[in-house]
Amino acid sequence: MRLDSIARIPLTALPTPLEEAPVLAERIGLRKLLIKRDDCTTLALGGNKVRKLEYLMADVVAKGADVVITCGGPQSNFARLTAAACRKVGIDRCILFLGGPDFEGLKGNLVLDVMFDADIRFMCDATVDEMNSAMQAESDKLAAEGHKPYIIPVGGSSPVGALGYISGMRELASQLEDDDKDAYIFLTVGSAGTLTGTTIGAKLFLPEAQVVGISVSRTAANIREIVGRVAPETTKLLGIDCPIDPNSIRLEDSYYGEKYGVSTEAGNAAALELARTEALLVDPVYTGKAVSGLLDMARRKLIDTDRSVVFMHTGGVPILFAFEHEFRDIAKLTRM
Repeated sequence: MRLDSIARIPLTALPTPLEEAPVLAERIGLRKLLIKRDDCTTLALGGNKVRKLEYLMADVVAKGADVVITCGGPQSNFARLTAAACRKVGIDRCILFLGGPDFEGLKGNLVLDVMFDADIRFMCDATVDEMNSAMQAESDKLAAEGHKPYIIPVGGSSPVGALGYISGMRELASQLEDDDKDAYIFLTVGSAGTLTGTTIGAKLFLPEAQVVGISVSRTAANIREIVGRVAPETTKLLGIDCPIDPNSIRLEDSYYGEKYGVSTEAGNAAALELARTEALLVDPVYTGKAVSGLLDMARRKLIDTDRSVVFMHTGGVPILFAFEHEFRDIAKLTRM
């Protein structure tokens, strides 16, 4: 396997911690709950996308690119971390196409995008396909002007990006005790790149584990289509024969609510429960929705509660500061 020979630019201190969450585990009836703290990556307030960007930025540099272009929602963690990673590797221009509800001012991740001097192109209510078209048009324009643009798909969900979580699963395998290596591995699923890498990595390094993806934006069918497309290209990069059957992945798409970026009552409640039992912070619209899925599945015994559970904390804490209105009504605030 060529994983260690593929170019990678270190952007964070690794490994990230693996912590037990005994209070929450007892509350929801689990024998053991472990949190893989990828929210603790050290680039620009952290998150799982840093692992992807270590490989993506190495590819950017190897190709001699001078402009990086990507897209996402208005509070995209990947956009924030891409802008930061560009600064770390000396690329001065990062263009972010952000689509979502009409612009409501600088808050959360958008503040950080500005601090990293990203060129933000706000596309009100644009779909991913529309943002992809806009990115390609901008890339063509820049190339005609003599630049070397590099497009990174939404969420860094490409074969190169997926390498980050193949490496991440090797790291997790080295941290788990032997009797935890058949754990359920729960993770948030958005653009499905982290899921692709995690699924391949688990098959290679934790073959007895079961990956459980909680969608925050897509149907299970759409996620399987992405994994089915990206996984073979990823294993080809590695030079290995490791076929992945997307239909074998356990996916839950009933927890994301109305759409990506819109909070749910269950996601808000899960964020509060995690904060008030384990002092761990998740946002209400991304990681919080995945936590809500984990809590519900454990309480309803939709998983074997005698089996260990690993929750991949993929970060997203800056989004909390764009959703302060969700928690105003419960604040214990007294004016003196």
